[in-house]
Amino acid sequence: MFRPSNCASFIYILVFSVVTWGCTKIDNTSIGADLLPAVDNVNTFDTTLEVIANNFDSVSTDCAKIYPSDDHVLGTISNDPYFGTTTAKIFAELKPEVFPFKLPTAFANITLDSVVLVLSYQRLYGDSTLPQKVDVYKVGPAGIKLDSSTNSCTEQSYDFPLLGSAIYTPESLKDSVKAFEENSANELRIKLDNSFGQDLLSRDSASVFGSDSLFKVSFKGFAIVPDVSFGGNALTYYNISDTNTKLAFYFRYPKDSNIDTTVINFRLNSTSVTGNNIVRNHAGAEITNHLNHPPSGDEVVYIQTTPGAYAEIKIPGLTGLSNRIIHSAQLIMEQVYSPSQTDGYFTAPTALYLEQKTDTGYRPIPCDFNIQSGSPNFGRQGFGGLRTTAKDLSGNTISTYTFNISRYVQKIVTKGITNYTLKLSAPDFIINRVGFFDECSQGISPFNSPVNTVTVGRVKLWGTNDPNATYRMRLRIIYSRI
Repeated sequence: MFRPSNCASFIYILVFSVVTWGCTKIDNTSIGADLLPAVDNVNTFDTTLEVIANNFDSVSTDCAKIYPSDDHVLGTISNDPYFGTTTAKIFAELKPEVFPFKLPTAFANITLDSVVLVLSYQRLYGDSTLPQKVDVYKVGPAGIKLDSSTNSCTEQSYDFPLLGSAIYTPESLKDSVKAFEENSANELRIKLDNSFGQDLLSRDSASVFGSDSLFKVSFKGFAIVPDVSFGGNALTYYNISDTNTKLAFYFRYPKDSNIDTTVINFRLNSTSVTGNNIVRNHAGAEITNHLNHPPSGDEVVYIQTTPGAYAEIKIPGLTGLSNRIIHSAQLIMEQVYSPSQTDGYFTAPTALYLEQKTDTGYRPIPCDFNIQSGSPNFGRQGFGGLRTTAKDLSGNTISTYTFNISRYVQKIVTKGITNYTLKLSAPDFIINRVGFFDECSQGISPFNSPVNTVTVGRVKLWGTNDPNATYRMRLRIIYSRI
């Protein structure tokens, strides 16, 4: 790695109107050493190609499949300056664990103390300090919708009256809770009206509790709905299939001349269904000022995890670029630093994903993306896309993302493969349903791989039509002449 002797004669030669050429000593602090040429006495050059990026709002179509075993999202984000609001509701069938179900004694002998809906808390995203309120209703007569088209965009119905409510602060959900025969943590406990419990348990008969199907006809499940008017600025996540998620009936009854206190729990069983409706609303948020798709690109790029927003990227300078040996081609993007507190708790996505927008749909980047290890080759030494941190010129910590697309660029300059538009997003899963061979004869088999947690992560990146050339999104190429 050295400065070539003829570097001065090549400085700032303009080959294309969108290409800035320069000869420099290769900087292995920003370019991985594994991607640099290993041959001595080879002149290497460093150039940057401008890219054009435009924002797209996809909240109405970017919907997630959320299965009963997945964490479910609940709560409200009332003020994200970049992306507006988010509201998430949970729907779940909680049932006796076995059928036919029998109470330990006749219902007439039971004194019901309380009925509590318990959700097994996992994590949060957003402001942990602002309190929220959640309400519980019965699912509507149609039940929880569940078919091949059901996803996070599916609206579910629920009926009044209100069964119960709870006010909670997200940061307090991890605290220990002491209840009858229970001493645990990480719970959201919602006390329900005793009249609901009395009505349900009084149906202890073969016509209701005789089988799973009979019970489902009688009770369709719960709708757990955030009270948006109360406020809050966070989403919380719950494992509905965890045994700690339950409908708990606490009651007393006479037994052997004594009064016995006990609890019966209804849980998710193998036939239970769930739903998780997530609604994003970008109205009035910053992103709405950057959706006009100017030909020269947007100054800033907004990426939001599913369901959210993505960007399309064009690199016109690759088309017609003369043949050369590509040692490294890295698409580099950097976060726009903001002193706002919201950037502290609305953190950037764990990973971004880059794919081709072809004439027939989207597909992985040829040559550089692979799943040979059994999972996508994200990471600095592979395809890239994982979030890293760096300091901007003012010393502020920012998130950065880099994609290594050296082999893809080599195929464009050597073989003249189509220079397609690229899509940059933060999906929850990436899916390839049909196997194929790409332009490097690399086999891409069907896959379904997790990338981000639904609704966790959003980032504002420097775009491509910005006067601040220091940070703008760019493709950096290290090459040698042939």
